[in-house]
Amino acid sequence: MKLLHTSDWHVGKAIRGHSRADEHRAVLDEIVGVAHREVVDLVVVAGDLFETAAPSPESEGIVYDAFLRLSEVAPVVVVAGNHDNPRRLGAVAPLLRLGRVTLATEPVAPDLGGVVSMQVEDGTRVQVALLPFVSQRGIVRAEQLMNDAAYEQAQRYSDRLQRVLAALTSGFNSDTVNLIVAHAFVRGGAAGGGERSAHLQDEYAIPAVAFPASASYVALGHLHRPQVVRGATSMHYCGSPLQLDFGEEQQTKQVNLVELAPGLPAKVTPIPLVSGRGLQTLRGTLAQLESVADTVGDAWLRVRVNEASRPGLADDVRAILGQGVVDVVVDHDTVPLARAARRRDGRSPQQLFGDYLAQTEVVDPRLELGFGQLWDEVVQGNDVVQGNDAVQRDGAGVGGV
Repeated sequence: MKLLHTSDWHVGKAIRGHSRADEHRAVLDEIVGVAHREVVDLVVVAGDLFETAAPSPESEGIVYDAFLRLSEVAPVVVVAGNHDNPRRLGAVAPLLRLGRVTLATEPVAPDLGGVVSMQVEDGTRVQVALLPFVSQRGIVRAEQLMNDAAYEQAQRYSDRLQRVLAALTSGFNSDTVNLIVAHAFVRGGAAGGGERSAHLQDEYAIPAVAFPASASYVALGHLHRPQVVRGATSMHYCGSPLQLDFGEEQQTKQVNLVELAPGLPAKVTPIPLVSGRGLQTLRGTLAQLESVADTVGDAWLRVRVNEASRPGLADDVRAILGQGVVDVVVDHDTVPLARAARRRDGRSPQQLFGDYLAQTEVVDPRLELGFGQLWDEVVQGNDVVQGNDAVQRDGAGVGGV
């Protein structure tokens, strides 16, 4: 049988305020195309369907449309990730089942839906153990958080998840293809760059040994970098389908095509994805940036400029590189303010502001001039207010005689 493994769609994620909805539509179209071309027997989506627990109607439309189009090829099995809202997904799960989409939002016992059994098109019998993301607060009580050391909390989380996996896989046998779909941080995995760091700590790690050799393949989600995790069986993160943040800019994105048969090792073939705009970091002076402007294509750009700070610098960068520039930062060694600070005694506000501009290497005489004009207006305004107060006090005194 053939399995298509994808995860970490993060539909709804923007980049510095710029929507990426069209990119998500394009890459999910590409994944549907892979499913059709390879005539897969089963599709698994290992969590983080959405970027936020309260996705927009547009994001929900993109995800659910992709589910239904994938289900036209083969049954689809989905687990919720740490970015997803279990209750929100649970509300639509009964409707998705009508379209051959099974969605698990929380771990349950095998006989209550924690394990899905099916027979696929080629006649292979398949068991799929489902492990959606489990929050630590679902395992570690408030009293334990207050009183136990961090390593004790981490161990308690790990122990409980290992027991959950043992229960879910207890019915695996040698004459079926046995799958685990899990959204989890498996110790030994490497972060991709766009994940939530709070969920990549030891408190959320589970060991690779928790996944038994009886599993034919473990389809993991949570880490955005495609990778193999060493363990007793074939364990893979397929990664996110788009470069989601600049920590992922060097990564080739993919889905995994997995060929499986009872009792045989899994054959995993990565299929690269080409949809969506890449992410790229550029560094240099304005002249250097202008020299490479023709090479950036439609990439989203983070720019580190080797120029003195000044108003309008970001606009100049965009004029050279285009509207794909989403982040502009001056990239030079500034003198620490504490090291270059002078005594304030006897120095005017204009002089202190001039010192600040010099220390931060901002070169623009208009700023000093503008500050001086604003300061004069403030001082004059205060003088007027104080004069009016004095008149009002004098007038009140006369009127009271």
